[in-house]
Amino acid sequence: MTGAIPKPDVAMSPTTPKTKTKPLSPVQPNRSPHLFRPSTSSKMTIETLLSQDEDELLAAVCTDSTTGFSLLAAATLEKGKARAATTTTTTTSNDSAPSSQISPRGSLNESPTDSAANLAIEDIDSVNSDSYPASMTSSIKAHVYEGGLRYHAYKSGKYAFPNDEIEQNRDDMKHSMSLLLMQGEFFYAPVKERLEEGAEVLDLGTGTGIWAIEVGDKYPNTTVTGIDLSPIQPNYVPENVHFFVDDFDEEWVDPEDKYDFIHIRNVMHSVTDTKALLSRVMRHLKPGGYIEIQDLDITPLSDDDTLTPTTPYALRDFLKYMAAGLATLGSHMHAIHKLPDELEAAGFEDIKKSKHKAPIGMWPKDKRLRLCGLFLRTAMMDGLRGVSQRPMAALGWTPLQIEMVLVNVRKALMDPKVHAYFTFHVIYARKPLQAGGSPGSDEP
Repeated sequence: MTGAIPKPDVAMSPTTPKTKTKPLSPVQPNRSPHLFRPSTSSKMTIETLLSQDEDELLAAVCTDSTTGFSLLAAATLEKGKARAATTTTTTTSNDSAPSSQISPRGSLNESPTDSAANLAIEDIDSVNSDSYPASMTSSIKAHVYEGGLRYHAYKSGKYAFPNDEIEQNRDDMKHSMSLLLMQGEFFYAPVKERLEEGAEVLDLGTGTGIWAIEVGDKYPNTTVTGIDLSPIQPNYVPENVHFFVDDFDEEWVDPEDKYDFIHIRNVMHSVTDTKALLSRVMRHLKPGGYIEIQDLDITPLSDDDTLTPTTPYALRDFLKYMAAGLATLGSHMHAIHKLPDELEAAGFEDIKKSKHKAPIGMWPKDKRLRLCGLFLRTAMMDGLRGVSQRPMAALGWTPLQIEMVLVNVRKALMDPKVHAYFTFHVIYARKPLQAGGSPGSDEP
């Protein structure tokens, strides 16, 4: 516990009001998963999202975020795919294939079923594990549980945040938010023409795999590989998409000069050595290949007087605690700030930066931005308990002290009078060309 950031005094905290109110973001362990996995094009999904009745959507989400987003999913993602296939699934479509073999990395390309996810670690081996060595099953497919939350077992503790269904839903909500902010584009790097012809793409920290799957659907001639510490990706994916359980913070087994495009999104806050990571990216990109990093700078800002540097704002205070906790765990929550300079120092060229305002809540006038704000606010509300546990415990906070702080954070997130936003950064850069090399991009 650092002296600069005091813990709340339980005895001095406000008393519980006599009138009981419904929690703003109740813990819902049985929440319906996989609400944001469209198989249609993302631009069509965005158009459909924008056509929804906003008042009905808002009322449903404000009443119960799970119900609200279930309604949203039913209305907009008619062909949505479930993230985990049940053990009774017997058929596959022509454009997808089961991925159930041990990868060359010594990792699995299959995630456990939803029912398996709720079992104890020692019971995981009995679920669909006949084709896997026992040691591989227990170390890769299992999860660990801590404080009622589920985390990855492979390299346990390396990633500070859970991988349970609530966290996976948050992942997919942030994906939808990113596409809305980027007007339906999966990336800004000039690699579309190369991906249409056929390329090698690597998605680091793939999470639920939703970005990799949708890019694989859009570019069937391209091979998309997703890497993550958690085996939470679908069992059935497009035949050109592959997932591996691995730690991209360590040396890669891939040959050098392999990839045309490497994508990283929303994980820079957990990278322990950015310099080493960019060095690996440089080695494994083809000459002229691109890296793109998309990340939120979670510093709340405002363009009006609703939030000033002196305005009391519990969310801003909470994020300071989170930054200190992640620093204690060895990573930097605001790593995105230094990335352009670090990319240049690593030898990359043609560094381009874009910024988008990601509103917190539905205060903007523009409907697209209101939907972005709804996704972001709901993702934050649902994830407060999960994302705060390990970082704040690293500072010496108790679960009771954490929950007391979160009460005011939830109120701040739901305050319509504060017009706050985060900054969504998109940064891409190119590996220098070698003599006679091919840029592998759309640029003239």
